Amino acid sequence: MIHLVPSYLPSIIYYWHIVNFNVTYNLSMKYQKQTTRNRCLIMSSNGAQKLIIPIKHNEKKDENLHDHNVKIDNRQNWKTKHWKSIQNAYRSSPFFEFYEEEFSNVFFNNEKLLYSSNINMILHINQILGIKKEIKISNKKITHDKYDKRLIDVKNYSNYDIPQYNQVFMSKFKFISNLSILDLLFNMGPKSINYLTDLKLSQFHSN
Repeated sequence: MIHLVPSYLPSIIYYWHIVNFNVTYNLSMKYQKQTTRNRCLIMSSNGAQKLIIPIKHNEKKDENLHDHNVKIDNRQNWKTKHWKSIQNAYRSSPFFEFYEEEFSNVFFNNEKLLYSSNINMILHINQILGIKKEIKISNKKITHDKYDKRLIDVKNYSNYDIPQYNQVFMSKFKFISNLSILDLLFNMGPKSINYLTDLKLSQFHSN
């Protein structure tokens, strides 16, 4: 059993953990800014592009803000902007049209809490990949030695080398490792689960 923080359109290494371990999404952690909780990386025509969900902030309360009560700032038109970026990035990928309509219905949900929105998207991606695992959520505090902080830190997106697959714009840019799971899904389709299963990344797991 490992504990993960629900992330926005998680990275490939994050998804490797979902495939290989029983995961509990832990909401007891104090909210940390500039992490994968509210951001992801996709491949665009200009290279890696960061998508960030805006969060409602209150300076007096932010010090006590935990993952279970982080609210999305839906006053901003972020969903339309993000979806347009995803369309522009992956319209020419082999499997985007195959998943586009169904995924857009999930993407444009009306969730107000960040963790709930993230988990809904993860559940849908799990369904596409054929991952039949129960989603477990906990508010129980855990010690740091049982928690792999590397799965949160957005700065670590490109720190891990994984096997190359065909990406959109590879004729323009070198392969970019460990982008959002969307990059793998839209480029490899049904073979994405085989890619994740075959990854040998046990060194990234904290015992």
